[in-house]
Amino acid sequence: MYKWIGVSEDGFNKMFNVDESCKHNVGMPHALAPAVMINEYHRRQTKPGHLFDDLLHKRTIPGLDQTFQEIVDGCSSSIVGQSADEATSVSLLGLCTDLFLRGTTTSFLGQKIWEVNPSLLDSFALWERTNWKYMFQMPEFISGDMVSARDAIIGTFAEYLAIPASERSDSIDFQKSVEAMMRDVGVDEKDMAKVFMLHFWAVLGNIYKVAFWAIAHLAYDPNLLDALRAEVAPAVKDGQLDEAFLAANCPLLESLLSEVLRLTVATALVRDVVAPTHIRGKTLQPGSKILVPYRQLHQNRSVWGEDPLTLEPARFVAEPKLTSSKSYRPFGGGHTLCPGRFLAKRAMGYAIAALITKFELRLDVERTRKAVGGSGKSVRFPRMDSTKPSPGASLPHRGEDVFLLLKERKGAI
Repeated sequence: MYKWIGVSEDGFNKMFNVDESCKHNVGMPHALAPAVMINEYHRRQTKPGHLFDDLLHKRTIPGLDQTFQEIVDGCSSSIVGQSADEATSVSLLGLCTDLFLRGTTTSFLGQKIWEVNPSLLDSFALWERTNWKYMFQMPEFISGDMVSARDAIIGTFAEYLAIPASERSDSIDFQKSVEAMMRDVGVDEKDMAKVFMLHFWAVLGNIYKVAFWAIAHLAYDPNLLDALRAEVAPAVKDGQLDEAFLAANCPLLESLLSEVLRLTVATALVRDVVAPTHIRGKTLQPGSKILVPYRQLHQNRSVWGEDPLTLEPARFVAEPKLTSSKSYRPFGGGHTLCPGRFLAKRAMGYAIAALITKFELRLDVERTRKAVGGSGKSVRFPRMDSTKPSPGASLPHRGEDVFLLLKERKGAI
């Protein structure tokens, strides 16, 4: 990945050199290369503890609350109009972009990143639609859109890193630690920008899409919406939404997110063959690698029933042990287990609970029908775009979106 993104030979060697004398290895049980240490810094930031609390409760949640307030104030970029009863119509994809792309970027990097490039998310949106060309190492002459997005993001990080650290001190510990480590081992800013681009992609590339699908199902299923609203209602205390209560006492919310992850994540699992393995008349020899798409695991009928493509919101309430099934790997497994899984689910859970607590929510039928199709009073559910490889959760087809009508509830948070 480092070489594919254009990290120089010198930068690559420095990122994968193991040197016990480096500052980042002080106090470590065994020395790590900087490229591996980045994953350790990510785990430290996103596993439950004081760094996690800072990121979730002091940065992420206030950002989510601010995004919802912008809808109330009429200044959200996701607003597309109003209905006859003065409900606000918003693009769900736009709302999830504001909640989790803009919000997470600010939480991780601080406000200075927007001074460097106010249009960063436009480049990221293009990258999200074209990064399959990067994954397949398509030639640049047929990948102009991907190259343009990639270079714009890398250029933004290069300019950001050139700013004195004292002027961007509102970034999180992860960013500060990774930058300090790379400077310590002598990686230049051009290569640093490319490394940050890869990790920026990893941090941002899934949560907004999973939230989109979860909220879309709520908009299409009023009974599910009512049940979930009733479950999260006790979390409202003194006009505030108690995130810790949501995390500990809302099994339907947890199950909905787990089920949406099952249906939307399309990554693949790579494993080494360590012994002769016989599968349907073929023998896989030691030393070979196998690629197991999660989608096949997540559609295993022996685990998920005869209709595995149908969302069952309460599936994991009825069978909580399914989260430990070998056929359930939305966050990967082994040494590739996503370190941000705790933050992702809790941030999404809070955002969904805040949305349905603060607003009356219903489908904007006319706008959504124009975007996704339908006939009569029916509106087709947006289609997941499986026409191109995805390194994580899938987007809806280009041009397809869900539009919500939101109206602030009396006595809401």
